[in-house]
Amino acid sequence: MNSGKLILFLIVCFTVFTFLSFSFLEKKYSISLLIVDLSVIIFAFLVWINDKHYHEQMSERIFSISDKKFITDVIVRQMNMHGITEVVEKDNKIEFFKGKEKAGEVRFRTDSNGNPLIIDGKYVIEVKAPEYILHNIDHETWSILSQK
Repeated sequence: MNSGKLILFLIVCFTVFTFLSFSFLEKKYSISLLIVDLSVIIFAFLVWINDKHYHEQMSERIFSISDKKFITDVIVRQMNMHGITEVVEKDNKIEFFKGKEKAGEVRFRTDSNGNPLIIDGKYVIEVKAPEYILHNIDHETWSILSQK
């Protein structure tokens, strides 16, 4: 059972307990439990909306990488943590799918001839993914750079 389902189960159990408390507790205690229960439900709903709207909002970052191994070492691993089910490599682009929905992509910037753009021996890539994945990639990139 994942954490979201566990939290929903616990909220439902607490709500059932709250309504049952009207039959065996004093009314003032049951009303207090009802207020707490409604507060928990509203807070959980607002957190869920915030998570869906902002946390998984697609964003874009531009990176310069020295070799293509970075993509499999860092980006694919982070996208796997997002739950991707398929990786599709096309010309100058790598697409990530979660089921049938596109979850992100890595696109190599190209020069006027359609070849990957290489500046100072580094490829220039655009990464489109949910914001929290990009945040993880940023941290891992800085971690790799600090070791060199």
